[in-house]
Amino acid sequence: SAIATHPFGDGVSVIDLEVLELVAWIPTGSMPNYAAFGSDNGVAYVSNAGNGTISEVDLVSGIVRRNLIAGEAPEHLAISSDGGTLFVADADIGRVVEIELSSGRDVRTFDIGGEIHGLDLSEDQTHLFVAAKETDRVVSIDLNSSKIISRALSPAPYHLTTISGTGTIFVSSRDEPKVWIVDADTLAALGEIPIEGEGHQMVVRR
Repeated sequence: SAIATHPFGDGVSVIDLEVLELVAWIPTGSMPNYAAFGSDNGVAYVSNAGNGTISEVDLVSGIVRRNLIAGEAPEHLAISSDGGTLFVADADIGRVVEIELSSGRDVRTFDIGGEIHGLDLSEDQTHLFVAAKETDRVVSIDLNSSKIISRALSPAPYHLTTISGTGTIFVSSRDEPKVWIVDADTLAALGEIPIEGEGHQMVVRR
């Protein structure tokens, strides 16, 4: 299945990829914006930026199983490879909320500062990378020690994704038509890829 969020429709569409047809419409919450699949592809998590919740959506039954509290304006999501932990960008507040999915409770918050945007986990699941758009930084959170380090990256780092097997992350700019190649360990910019227009969501073919 695939899902499409409808920020001004307060719900998601579910698409059957076998037949390429819309098979369900599921109401979630106010301004659903980003989505991620759990370890079970029959379950998706949808961030509702308008009411500070994450909807856990059962795509088979076509229902919302539960809504999780996740800051004030949750946007981007990252799920651990074991499906047990959800990381949520509380974008306008400039913090990341870590949610234990078994209990539905937030167990930690990481204050980044300024408006943030994209985030992704390192390949070994030990670090969380965050694009700190307003303060022109890329941030790395050590999930074992909770230590936060950052490095300047300007202008306006926006969307971010880990590139498996390369030790790098790709970060787009909100203000310039390019994608940075960033070293995952040092956060140093190794190079740039020119693109057409604004670089938005990036998906990596594994």
